[in-house]
Amino acid sequence: EKLPAPPASINVCWFDKDEPDLDNTLNMLSVLSFPNVGFQFDWGELSLGGLVRAIRAISGAWKQTDFIPIMLGGNCPSGVLGQVGGVLELAEQILAGESPDPSRIYVPVGSGCTVSGLIVGVVLVRHLGMTKALSDPSFKIVGCNVHPQISFMDRALNFHVNPAFRFMPLTIVYTVTAACRALKTLGGPDIESEAMEFIRTSVELRSDAAVVGKYGGHSEKTRAAAKLYDAQGVMTDYRTGQEMEKLWLCGHFASKAFQPLLNDLEVAQVGVDVDDQGEKDSKLYMLWMTKSAVQPRGNVNEWGKMLQANDVVKEWANAGLAESTHRQGRVSTVDGKPEDYRSIMTKIVKDE
Repeated sequence: EKLPAPPASINVCWFDKDEPDLDNTLNMLSVLSFPNVGFQFDWGELSLGGLVRAIRAISGAWKQTDFIPIMLGGNCPSGVLGQVGGVLELAEQILAGESPDPSRIYVPVGSGCTVSGLIVGVVLVRHLGMTKALSDPSFKIVGCNVHPQISFMDRALNFHVNPAFRFMPLTIVYTVTAACRALKTLGGPDIESEAMEFIRTSVELRSDAAVVGKYGGHSEKTRAAAKLYDAQGVMTDYRTGQEMEKLWLCGHFASKAFQPLLNDLEVAQVGVDVDDQGEKDSKLYMLWMTKSAVQPRGNVNEWGKMLQANDVVKEWANAGLAESTHRQGRVSTVDGKPEDYRSIMTKIVKDE
């Protein structure tokens, strides 16, 4: 069935390009395919006239009352509470035997929305007495930076979790505080102090410049980890053990948490503990990704829109190659066609 049209348009501004990469190009093509996209601005329009047009649109967005402007990365209490729901679902799956109980969760950190939701979610699970889920005494959330400038600030100032920056939007301490207060306002429990204590004791941030690399693409370390996964990784159903179709690791987000996870597992195996029965005390590390395995395609001709884009954007799209062997495709506005990439997109609405 065709999805109902949303009541308001989504206005999109791409102020800067990500690294050239097929995954990033596909994300733009997905946006171009949706019928409810209104105003659009991209980095290829960075002329004086284009900037004036963008500034007017942004100013108008904040003044109008028909729709709500959303912070970068969806970082707002509603977005964070959505991630909290994901943690509650994970806890239910653990209690039902449908998921392992991890000792660590590794998550990429961009805007801070997802990692903040995980923090609030774990604290809420414990507050609600779901003691047999997320129960490892040494459980921690490992947030892995994807942005080089923010990672530098974390290395220098412990920026994201430093209480001194609790006033600053997009920091984890600010975002968690805002979400806890929204939860309380909506009739939920007051867990703000518990969340601050959890940040102090059970949140670890990774900011290795060699892993983070440039924003929007692989570093050499993450590329090596992703290629190792492509070559040797196996995906199985937790309940049945049946092998399943493998996913892929994008260089923008997923690989920047996967590489630290993989490295930590290797270190843990070197110093693995053995219990009284001589069995290894193996740790379970979970990779948490907000990104869907579905690359959506709407009912608008996204290829036609890409062909009408300015030359700066088209050159960027043409340079974006496929990194993963599990996600092969090609975008070229010079000699390509939509069939070169549409096989890795999923049609989510019928044509008119």
